[in-house]
Amino acid sequence: MGPILGRENGSQQAQQVYAAGALVYFIASFLPWFDFSYADDMFGLDWTANGWDLGFLWCGLWAIALILTAALRAAPAFGVSTPTIPPVAHLAIGALTSLFTVLKLLIGEEGFDRGYGLFLSAIAALAATYGAFLIFTDAGGSLDDLKDVNKLKGQFGVSTGGDDGATPPPPPPPMPGNG
Repeated sequence: MGPILGRENGSQQAQQVYAAGALVYFIASFLPWFDFSYADDMFGLDWTANGWDLGFLWCGLWAIALILTAALRAAPAFGVSTPTIPPVAHLAIGALTSLFTVLKLLIGEEGFDRGYGLFLSAIAALAATYGAFLIFTDAGGSLDDLKDVNKLKGQFGVSTGGDDGATPPPPPPPMPGNG
């Protein structure tokens, strides 16, 4: 059996950093991101919220996207055929995960203290983004490629409008009654 994560798009170390960040982020999404404690002489109240309690856009979407893309990268090592995801897609998922997690860390929730799960999630998101960047650069990408829309389209298999040797489609058939 080959390496635990394939080498077709990025070094093994880059893929391991991405997968580890994705796994830690997914686990940390279930840990307390925010907590609230109140106590007086008569009673006490303690409440926590994890990433999934805060809304799908703040955590759930990114946790699913990270763990799914990491699983798709690891599956070929176990003999499972999967679609190839362009390295720039990993970079976009990692960057958006980091953006939304760090924003939530900075913005917070009114009246609540930040929990350790949020800090761990932010570190894991940044690690996954770093791993995605390494995958992107190991596959031949550069930061300048992110400015060129045609290069980005090319990574997803979309024609860039240039002369790629393909024949144009035939003209549509004539309208009935016009011939």
